[in-house]
Amino acid sequence: MKNIVIVFSICLLAGGLVSCTAIHSSANMNYYHGKNIPPEFFRVVSHSATEIAFEVRVKFRESQLYHLVLDGNTPLAEGWFPTIKGDQQSYVVTLKAKPGVEFVSGKPYRLCIGDQNPELVSVHSTNYNCTADYEFKLD
Repeated sequence: MKNIVIVFSICLLAGGLVSCTAIHSSANMNYYHGKNIPPEFFRVVSHSATEIAFEVRVKFRESQLYHLVLDGNTPLAEGWFPTIKGDQQSYVVTLKAKPGVEFVSGKPYRLCIGDQNPELVSVHSTNYNCTADYEFKLD
């Protein structure tokens, strides 16, 4: 009985350490700039304190990509969105801020577009490569 308690305690401790490591690496993710796509291919269509809509005029090969609005290396809004809609030359994506987050006019932000969910990447690495990257300020 004593051995079972010891083994169970060790398993709990090991599980706790693994979960703390995964959370820690996700919180310290580095979002590396993607290809240097001219800013003319991106446009903020509309924005409020809790959401931003972008027009993206880039033809990606993937039918959907992961979009993030970043404040430095902190994701403020994120999710998977479709990128191809028939013969259209552009697509519009609207990202909603996470609870408790507000977008502020005049503050610099980044739109990072990638092909993976950062939480999955954080299991193996603290580096996330953006396929495309757009720096902007809200008017």
